[in-house]
Amino acid sequence: MIDVPGDMGGVIRRWFPDGLDAVGAARRAVPEGLFVTGIHDADVTTLLEELRHLGVTPTADGVDSAAVVMFAVDASSPIGRRALAEMRPALESTTVAIVVDGIDAHREWREVTRSVASSIAEHVPRAVDVEVWPTSAGLARRARHVADAAARDALYEESGIAALGAFLADALQRPPGMLRERKYNAAVHAAVAGARRAIVDRAREVTGTGATVGLRAERADLLERRDRERRVRTTTLRNRLQMLRVDVTHEIGEQSRAFVAGAREAIASATRSELRHLPADLSQQLTKAGRRVDGAVTERVQAIADDVEIDIELPSTATGLAMIEPPARRRRTVEDKVMVVVGASAGVGLARIVVSPLSMLPAFEVAVVPAALLLGAFSAWWVVRARASVADRAHLRTWTSDAAASAKSSWEQAAQARMLAVEEAFVSASTDSIGTATLATESELDRVESELRTAADHRASVLAACDRDLAALDRGVEKFVVTAQEPALSEVRPNN
Repeated sequence: MIDVPGDMGGVIRRWFPDGLDAVGAARRAVPEGLFVTGIHDADVTTLLEELRHLGVTPTADGVDSAAVVMFAVDASSPIGRRALAEMRPALESTTVAIVVDGIDAHREWREVTRSVASSIAEHVPRAVDVEVWPTSAGLARRARHVADAAARDALYEESGIAALGAFLADALQRPPGMLRERKYNAAVHAAVAGARRAIVDRAREVTGTGATVGLRAERADLLERRDRERRVRTTTLRNRLQMLRVDVTHEIGEQSRAFVAGAREAIASATRSELRHLPADLSQQLTKAGRRVDGAVTERVQAIADDVEIDIELPSTATGLAMIEPPARRRRTVEDKVMVVVGASAGVGLARIVVSPLSMLPAFEVAVVPAALLLGAFSAWWVVRARASVADRAHLRTWTSDAAASAKSSWEQAAQARMLAVEEAFVSASTDSIGTATLATESELDRVESELRTAADHRASVLAACDRDLAALDRGVEKFVVTAQEPALSEVRPNN
């Protein structure tokens, strides 16, 4: 027997150590005796009983130690792949007699016999010595009870048991060296096949995506997160800054309208003495409104900073609002002079009407003219004073509208300048934040890529080692020749 080459033995020891143990056991084994087995529906007991009448008795404990193996199947149906898998170790190492029993009860036994032979030839190509024997143990048992000797011999011969017994007896007499070499070569081939399966399984394992599916999923998630963070941060900041402009414009408009409405109400309800101090009060209210605008801008800017999670030093509030000049002194116009004349004329006429009854009395005739003049002067003074109050209120309302428009323009200019500074600060901080987040993500991507490259290098090294081991197995197993034979069909001539 040929020794197992060192490189092939090393490969088998690494990948299939049990196979190397089986090779050693086969090398030391001395095959002898008969081992009988069968599938569940075969009448093995009756077969053994008939073989014992011929002096053939099973003495082996298993396939590994047997010189001959008899495998009984029923003639009712072909054997399946499970039965072939059970028979494979014996077929590849030992002389095997496959007994198709029950041919007297099943007319299709010929098809079953041919099917058994073709299945073995197809699925066990390294079968060394196989013969298929159609028999009927029941027919042999009945033949022994036939009284007529000629009929008994013919019936017994037709059962096939005698030919089977002769074959088994002859097979048991074959040289032990040949039997041991068959088992040894079969054990070597089985060990090589087991090692090859383990190598192929390992190669499939490392070439599959299961080992790196987690890393690939993590890489895809990191790439998506990197792009998403940049896009979301930029879009969110741009939208919030646009909303800031809209909100600030609305707030400025509301403060301006509120100031104008309050000023008109104050002007309408103020007394003549209060009108002189009202411009100063309105200027203070306008300044407070500007501060409220600044406060609203500051609050909204801080809300944006909190929402986008940017920690920056916000630009200072706008302090350079335009100063509101107090209203200029109202100039007296032609209307004022006309009102003096109209008031005096109306007063004199009214006075004459009032004092005309007194002219009927001689005692009061002298006082009529002075009284008329006094009443006329008073009426003229009152009309002029009322006209001046109306004109002063109109002048103050005009000043209020102009002051509100000027303040609104100043607020808008200051707010726009501040929002531009805020936007610049936000964009700069957001760019830095995005850069920091991107660097962290890129670092994680580098780690994942490094692990993927390591896995690829490991896969390449494992596949190279697998190729080397497979080549060593192929080189070594060529020395262990197994002479395979086609399954033989015994010649029997039953009547049915």
